[in-house]
Amino acid sequence: MSEPVDSSRCPLCGQPNQCAECDPAADQPCWCFTATIPQDAIERIPAALRKRACICPRCARGASANPDAP
Repeated sequence: MSEPVDSSRCPLCGQPNQCAECDPAADQPCWCFTATIPQDAIERIPAALRKRACICPRCARGASANPDAP
């Protein structure tokens, strides 16, 4: 049995992902519907979390989830 996933948190950095789909009060589509997310960001998402939670705008821009990374 898989662990529950907090779909309001980025699976890369753990910060709020600002997903409008997770916010019942949102009256517009999620920011990610029109964003171009680099393939390398998608590939960094652990397999168990793919398609279960959106990454955040920071990670989608390619900012590293690892502060020690170059």
